[in-house]
Amino acid sequence: MADPNQMSLFPDIPARMDKFLDEKVIINRAGRPIDVSGAVWKISDPTQPVKLDWGEIKIPSETVLTATIAYMKHLLRNFSVGSAINAWYVLKRLWVSPAFQSACMAGEVIPYRAISEAIEKFEAHQRYRLFWLRHWFNWCCDQGFESFSAEVAFQFNEVVIGGGSKGQAVQSADPEEGPLVDTEIVALNNALRAARMTGVLSLKEQVGLWLCIALGCNSGPLALLREDDFERISAADAEGVVFQIRVPRHKKGDPVERTQFRVRKLTAEIGRLVDLLIAENRENSSQIDGRCGRPLLRREFPRIDIDGDGTLGEYRYHHRTAEITPLVGAAVAKLNVLSPRTGQPLKVTARRLRYTFATRLVREGASPRVLADALDHTDLQHIRVYFDLKSDIVEKLDAAMALELGPVSQAFLGHIVRSESEAERGHRKSSRIYHADKQSRTLEPLGTCGSFSFCGLAAPIACYTCVKFQPWMDAPHDKALKALLQERQRRLDDGQDGKMIALFDNTILAIADVVRRIEFIRQSEAANAS
Repeated sequence: MADPNQMSLFPDIPARMDKFLDEKVIINRAGRPIDVSGAVWKISDPTQPVKLDWGEIKIPSETVLTATIAYMKHLLRNFSVGSAINAWYVLKRLWVSPAFQSACMAGEVIPYRAISEAIEKFEAHQRYRLFWLRHWFNWCCDQGFESFSAEVAFQFNEVVIGGGSKGQAVQSADPEEGPLVDTEIVALNNALRAARMTGVLSLKEQVGLWLCIALGCNSGPLALLREDDFERISAADAEGVVFQIRVPRHKKGDPVERTQFRVRKLTAEIGRLVDLLIAENRENSSQIDGRCGRPLLRREFPRIDIDGDGTLGEYRYHHRTAEITPLVGAAVAKLNVLSPRTGQPLKVTARRLRYTFATRLVREGASPRVLADALDHTDLQHIRVYFDLKSDIVEKLDAAMALELGPVSQAFLGHIVRSESEAERGHRKSSRIYHADKQSRTLEPLGTCGSFSFCGLAAPIACYTCVKFQPWMDAPHDKALKALLQERQRRLDDGQDGKMIALFDNTILAIADVVRRIEFIRQSEAANAS
């Protein structure tokens, strides 16, 4: 039985196909072979399986079909796989045009009307894709293929296509697609830190999500990361150990993946998690032979679209680009973080975290060039949108507002106990967390730390957002709330940057949540008693 992939593109007229299939194999820009002898072209790519199925195409003109096949071979030889995908996507919009079909059936030149019908199928934010439609028409015209008129090419070249729509989701602060606001990213960070103790996420999920937050990467570089991109460097200064990672550069015109890298520093918190993930990978990956790369975010099973003995064998255990966002989204869903803006579960993609990374850098005073470097952009026009945003820092936050926002902030992650005697490690006085009353110059206990290790964070500011904190019901949490609100206002009046103020907001909302919860418990008990 014949291989379906080797059958004629037009099985009803197979005699005419010989002239189209003179080449059986071509070598793409990355040096990898592509079988172009049949109706389905399978293209090797480490981050996504690519298939061009000519059976989807209805081009009733021998001349136009010949030209288009030649053009796609030209693209695959000289451009990236992504360019071929973009061209295919755009040309499929043209091939269904009534004017295009009519001209092909009649053996006439392709009229500009066919081009205009294709243009109408693209919304404003997608018009930049028309570059590839024009590129196809000009190339076929320059090669002298019939049906491609120089006059139509001239008319098409006069059309202003424009660039892609930059930053609509960012500028509109879209609650579903735009950057996360402070209350959302803080809630996400807190839940992610708590997951280290609760075990709700796997190490791979934790690392994948942390890297998206900390690096602002697109999905492609994350899919290409390998264990040996991570480094632990002993430092001579007080830092002790420095963690850094080489991030593969993406869409930079390199023929082969993982050619250029950008070195990024990681926090100790993230670096230690990456260390643990690498150890886990090596413990559970004895079946991986030496021909495979060792991806950081490793698949459990090898990809079926990659031949282990082929040119892409080293990528068998790498995730596809399209699998990174579902991994990130699933991790966030497990954390059960609610958006204070929508009241619904927070929806997160690698792209939204990239937006968030960029907007926070701008708020911290990054220049356009610094931001472009952090996002690995070579063109400053792509990052201008982030400098047009207004800050989402709340200028005025009082006790009434904090008590209203507290219950939806998800900043408090601990567990309220009635008294010290009910708390885990409550028998140890050294586990007490205190509030320093500056007026009376006294220390008043607020609760108990349930951790068996020293965290090194500032108490009580860091405690209310820690999963191990156990506030007591009868403790003076209202005093702690008032003191932090006053300190926040002082820093705001001093003109301190928004990042530091946002850290205060996080704790303020956590304390307010504790106050509200204690009120609710007491009201419920009073109602039951009556």
